Amino acid sequence: MAHTAPTVFSEPTHRVARWVLPVVLGLVYGNWVAVNRRHGGPITGADLAWGVWSALVFMAVCMAVVQVTRRLRRDLHALHALLRAAFAGAALGFLYSQTGDDIRPVVLTTLPVTAAVFLLLFYRFHTRADA
Repeated sequence: MAHTAPTVFSEPTHRVARWVLPVVLGLVYGNWVAVNRRHGGPITGADLAWGVWSALVFMAVCMAVVQVTRRLRRDLHALHALLRAAFAGAALGFLYSQTGDDIRPVVLTTLPVTAAVFLLLFYRFHTRADA
């Protein structure tokens, strides 16, 4: 007999969270991009527009990653972790690149964080797999 993990929230709550969480994260991300882009100067329309577009793209890609990983077989732990880590790494790299820094520190920061996210997610998915 297979044991299933108990869930705290009902299925309708999970369904709503699948849409609300990417939107909230996208709004926070877009604001952060706009703040990084202005470099401490005055707020301009271009910075706000860049933040809004960044938020929309973040939301769309986040929802796409969630939908793709939900349709994959459950035993493909490495692929699940790789997709989500690649998204996290790309998001972090773009966010850091908006500071105007050179590309080397961006890459040297993003790659270890992406690798750590991959290892963390792979461990999580692998240890919680159905036996």
